[in-house]
Amino acid sequence: MKIHILLAGWDKERAIWGCTRIGADKVYLVVPKAIKHEIDAWVNEKTRKASRVLKKKFSKYFQIKFLPVIYDDYIDCFKNIIKVILKEKEKNNEIYVNISSGSHVAASAAIFAASLTKCKAYYVLPEKYDEVFKQEDRFVSYGGKVIVPVALLPISNISKTEIEILKVISKHDRISVSDLADKERDLFPVPTRSKFNYYISKLEDLGFVENKIISGKLYTKITDSGKMMVEAFS
Repeated sequence: MKIHILLAGWDKERAIWGCTRIGADKVYLVVPKAIKHEIDAWVNEKTRKASRVLKKKFSKYFQIKFLPVIYDDYIDCFKNIIKVILKEKEKNNEIYVNISSGSHVAASAAIFAASLTKCKAYYVLPEKYDEVFKQEDRFVSYGGKVIVPVALLPISNISKTEIEILKVISKHDRISVSDLADKERDLFPVPTRSKFNYYISKLEDLGFVENKIISGKLYTKITDSGKMMVEAFS
């Protein structure tokens, strides 16, 4: 099956255009959650309204499911999108991520999720923009013209051992490597400090932890990227 993950916006035709050209069996439409304290809540409400119109119009062609996320929360967008990707990939489905519309935060999270899982990502160029918005320097687009493949980030696969280490680190604001080695002795048949030093150094190179020497001891702290890895593979 071909699965598309679309970021909801105001460009209804552009969002769905790739599905009709590539082919789709199921579509996940990433929509903003309704949050009381959000700034400019009308923007997200208009996005949700456009999404309901899109679903009503195209659900006769393929199955459409809403995927609610907090549109300005990078980690929430990432963990919800990658959860769907991993679930669908387990069924040997072909996954496409369309970043033509939606918030920049959601688009960035979607690209990271696609890069990590080796999905296909694309962007649809609009056929035209609505000239009504010229004077206000805002744009609303219609139709599609061409699909632009999006190059994904070369992210290396992460091992189960590294995920387990990240899980422990994430439970602490900062933890010394010696304490980490004590807590995770069962990870290795013969646990040694050098093994943990190796993994901590590797995780820092990947950008998943930050290491710092404090009072002569090596401490490590998880980064936002590391938190997303834990979310993805927990």
